[in-house]
Amino acid sequence: MKKIQLISKLFFNLFFYALGFIIIKNNKLWVFGAWFGEKYSDNPKAFFEFINQQHSDKIKAIWITKNLNVIQELQRKGYCAYHEKSAIGIWYQLRASKAIICQSLHDDVFSPCIGKRTEVVQLWHGIPLKKIMFDVFGGRKNKKNAIGQLIDWLSPYNKHRNDIVISTSELTQSLLAKAFRIPHDKVLTCGFPRNDVFFEKAGNTENAKSTQFKCIYMPTFRGGKASECDLFEQYGFNIKQMEAELTKHNVELTLRMHPVNKPPYQIVKQLKHSTAIKLDTGEDIYQSINQYDCLITDYSSIYFDFLLSNKPIVFAPFDLDVYKKRERALYFEFEEVTLKPYCYSWNDVLNRLISLKNDNKSLAYKSQYKALKAKFHDKPRHDSSPFSTQLYKALTQSTNKDIKR
Repeated sequence: MKKIQLISKLFFNLFFYALGFIIIKNNKLWVFGAWFGEKYSDNPKAFFEFINQQHSDKIKAIWITKNLNVIQELQRKGYCAYHEKSAIGIWYQLRASKAIICQSLHDDVFSPCIGKRTEVVQLWHGIPLKKIMFDVFGGRKNKKNAIGQLIDWLSPYNKHRNDIVISTSELTQSLLAKAFRIPHDKVLTCGFPRNDVFFEKAGNTENAKSTQFKCIYMPTFRGGKASECDLFEQYGFNIKQMEAELTKHNVELTLRMHPVNKPPYQIVKQLKHSTAIKLDTGEDIYQSINQYDCLITDYSSIYFDFLLSNKPIVFAPFDLDVYKKRERALYFEFEEVTLKPYCYSWNDVLNRLISLKNDNKSLAYKSQYKALKAKFHDKPRHDSSPFSTQLYKALTQSTNKDIKR
């Protein structure tokens, strides 16, 4: 039965793959997908909304997903969203001139429908600290038997294909060109669309006048999916003490764990009664990230984005020695691309937050910050041309004929 299902699936996919070669593409039709077809988030979301709000008269933007909740949410907002294997979803994917993703083609959309004449635009999901793509698995050779090799040959749509990749600076352009194995000139240094939020004017005047110092803690992921992550009690996270000091100095702390992790149950239980410490489990951090006055992290690459805010960043690598031993596949030494002083306990973090609220930043810290921002972000042209606008101009100026197959 499994063999019959496999063969049926192969022929089903190959049928649409063949159609992708035949069907004429519509230059005004672009399809979008993100995070394994399950989420509406990240760079594709930001660029999708930009197209709908600024260029809907020129481009028809379609969101492709596996998630019925996402379809309902977007259709309520008046956007076009369809299941990847629905009849209309397949039709739009076959006709699209561009497929815009942030993971891989076969993860984010229904790849058999994305023919060679459809340009694949890889928006990715962050400036890499750890090695990615072919820099990680490029040298691996999986030994497969004859059947496995035949299945691979009959599934060309599952191969990694990226015609355009975006980056944020000359440095990241070089890194991503190598990691994705594409020509250097196919990596656009236009910045990430999701980072346009850092240049939007605050709409809430009440918050703008508030003297409260809002901070968010965002550690990188650890362990397996849905695993508990204790970065609290063993590093001196005393809720009563933290609550008292944060309240005294009018500081609010939000904890946002990586999506695959969750804080220990006891911490969650105690935080239910806290007024100065909150938990954030929202879908898209970029809807609120610019509301915070300070970011606390350990190794999460979100700090590269947060540099654009010009707001302080606190590095709290509690387990730095363990991290260095475990994570050897890095593009940079941790100390080369982070800001000191480091905090090795929650008491250190608390003291640092109070100091930063009073704007006690050393000249050395300000110099480090400026140099780090210049390293990972070309001078933003956000006043006249947001990142999304730069990307849109680059994509509409390119033609499918320019893409090497």
